Amino acid sequence: MSILATIKDHSGRIYRGIQALLVVSIGAIALAAFGLTENASRASALTMSAASTCLALVVLMYMRSSVVQRLQSAEAAEAEKHRFLTIDAMTGAMTRRYFIEALRDRLGTLRNRREAALLLIDVDHFKQLNDTFGHQFGDIALAHLVKEAERIFTDGVIGRLGGDEFGVFLPHGDMAFIQRDVRRLLETMRAGKRHEGKVIPLSISVGVALAPLHASNATELMLLADLALYESKAGGRGRITVFDEEMLSDKRYRRLVERELRAAIYLGELELHYQPIVEPDGSIDSLEGLIRWRHPVRGLISPAEFIPIAERSTLIDMIGEWVFKRACADIGHFPGRRISVNVSGEQLKRDEIVTMCDRILRESGRSASEFIIEITETVATAATPEILRRLEALRGLGFHIALDDFGTGHCGFNYLKTLPIDCVKIDRSYIRSLAHDQVAQIFVSALAQIARIQDITIVAEGVETSEEFALARTAGCSRFQGYFFGRPAPRDKISALCAAGNEPLALIA
Repeated sequence: MSILATIKDHSGRIYRGIQALLVVSIGAIALAAFGLTENASRASALTMSAASTCLALVVLMYMRSSVVQRLQSAEAAEAEKHRFLTIDAMTGAMTRRYFIEALRDRLGTLRNRREAALLLIDVDHFKQLNDTFGHQFGDIALAHLVKEAERIFTDGVIGRLGGDEFGVFLPHGDMAFIQRDVRRLLETMRAGKRHEGKVIPLSISVGVALAPLHASNATELMLLADLALYESKAGGRGRITVFDEEMLSDKRYRRLVERELRAAIYLGELELHYQPIVEPDGSIDSLEGLIRWRHPVRGLISPAEFIPIAERSTLIDMIGEWVFKRACADIGHFPGRRISVNVSGEQLKRDEIVTMCDRILRESGRSASEFIIEITETVATAATPEILRRLEALRGLGFHIALDDFGTGHCGFNYLKTLPIDCVKIDRSYIRSLAHDQVAQIFVSALAQIARIQDITIVAEGVETSEEFALARTAGCSRFQGYFFGRPAPRDKISALCAAGNEPLALIA
């Protein structure tokens, strides 16, 4: 019901009462005025008229007060509704819709384009914050970010664009001031937020685009700032990146690689090379399958160059299927050994990973127990309940699960109890430091002890010398991988090494 309808419904009876009182008053005055009654009755009529008029005035005053009060209540309710639609209740920032509207308005018309800047801010490892300290602290961290941004960017408009992503619109494009203020915000977040008696450091990544230098409308400006934000996250997080034209060139390059990679899958340009994983005596235990792209013009292309691009599209699913099919076809050349294949975190976001593996196993007649699926530590720390469910489903098929690159990120020992894993591969940086770094020595030894209790295999990655091999073995590692035993090589070469039997691989590689 509208405000006017509410007031009308409330006030209708009062209006009719006032009308009746005024009719009585007018009638009494008429009787007295035209002498239709005796003197005593005339006096009574005048008295009645005066009383009716006064009563009508009192009722009118009450009605005015009531209407004013209802109008004020309605105005407050309307203001609260508007505030709810425009302000994010949890953080106090603008909602996405109104922030974008404000961005469009403040950029001005095409004929009167003003200088301005858009900052996109993303909280680093936000899911891990929630998982480790609880969603309540995650909410506190977001509110803390907005509060500090409002304090630092006093002339800015701040909006919440998504779960942990925020936008700051500044009415100027002075990069010296912007860089200075962003550094202040970065330092403030690194200083952390107190929670349950301890200070928890926070990290943010920032992307910046300028108007009209980089873009002339809100939509394009948001896109370019997002590209800059992506570069900040890809470059190590906790930093600011300003958009430049090369980022668009990179985008065009990614599209080119996507097209060529799609063709490479069908044209047979992909190869699977294998690197041995050995026992403490040097004999081959298993092999890691590593994808290579032999481009007809550019030669051998590293997976570090094309896998991140594939992960931005469904190409990663096509590549993952190709790798597993190739491994199933090759495993007969390595009798008694298992093949380890890498699975992208993007693949694990979809149920197709489980159905694909099951289908290929049935088509090839192979057993899941012949294969190990490797996931990176980054994937593990960001694992949602759905991803964990898929890992459990793969394990249920018979696959062994290995956690790769352990020690490079935020994956603590507690994850070894909660994740469905059978093997942990220690990152090469720890193996390389065993000879001189006491922290690395303690880390590897502690991990080996925990793994032994939980019946988890520990693989030392990146073993390149006999000294590293000896130190890793002494620290408690049970499997070893690295150039000391052999570089990744095509199937036929590795097959010949496997045929050499149990002779220590380091002596024949």
